[in-house]
Amino acid sequence: MGLKNAIKKYNKKVKRKGLAGLDTAIILIAFIITASVLAYVAINMGLFVTQKAKSTINKGEETASTALTLSGSVLYAVNYPTNTRSYWIYFTVSPSSGVSSVELSPATTAISFTASSLGIAYSNIYKYTLLTVSPSEVNGIVYVNGQYLNLADQETSGGQTYVYYPNPYYALLALNYTLGQLYKPSTYSTTKASTPLYIATSTQVSTLLTTMPWLKNDNVFSFTLNISGQLVTYYAYVNQTFAFTYPVAGDPLIGSAIAPAGSVIGVMLLFGPDLGSHVFQYQTITIQISPNIGSPLTLSEYVYQPEGNVTVIG
Repeated sequence: MGLKNAIKKYNKKVKRKGLAGLDTAIILIAFIITASVLAYVAINMGLFVTQKAKSTINKGEETASTALTLSGSVLYAVNYPTNTRSYWIYFTVSPSSGVSSVELSPATTAISFTASSLGIAYSNIYKYTLLTVSPSEVNGIVYVNGQYLNLADQETSGGQTYVYYPNPYYALLALNYTLGQLYKPSTYSTTKASTPLYIATSTQVSTLLTTMPWLKNDNVFSFTLNISGQLVTYYAYVNQTFAFTYPVAGDPLIGSAIAPAGSVIGVMLLFGPDLGSHVFQYQTITIQISPNIGSPLTLSEYVYQPEGNVTVIG
């Protein structure tokens, strides 16, 4: 009986030691697993933070080195809802923070347009600017509703005279005039000119197409302005793809293509018959402005589907 009790005590003691060892092993393994998970999370968080910081630094460096920055929405015009013709793309830019001025002369600046999915690539379509045109050159030259329009406005602030156009369509009329195509009653050209833009009012169109029948092959869009309380519809005939710029706000250097700090410059891409036959949807288009200083400003916009005559795409 004594031997039996001794054996039981021994077995019980050994069993407890075994359980104690097993408990210790389980706890140790749990600690190791937990430590491994925490280390993995810490390493990944460190890599993520490092990558994020690197991305932020790169973006900051890119922004700092870009002379121009986008200062408004990117607009795209088509013949909605048919969606068979493209007319123009419009947006505004400004000198980047810390940049005193940017020269935007077509001689020193390039504007490219790319639609890779369609195999379209234009290296430079920037042809004209109204930054060098003073108000005296474009005011009182477009006649409609019994009056001459002032296409460019100006205001004085801090001893500077600021020139701007009330909207892109006034700038188009000014460009049309500077290109030598001023449409007044009974003053139509009878020979084909090389300028890429012709604009006429709705009452002049029939005569215009009779005297210049080649305009029927151009990319044509219309716009309406409220002039002296009356709506006037204009038709713009574009025979080649090109871009032009004009002052929207804060351009004090009359006669110069320099955009100073704080200014806003309108950029308009007009599509001729070549690009006008394409409607950009479900694809990315890229516009790049390369001034004479800094890195180019690149706008890559995915166009889902035009939602009206004018659609915001960026």
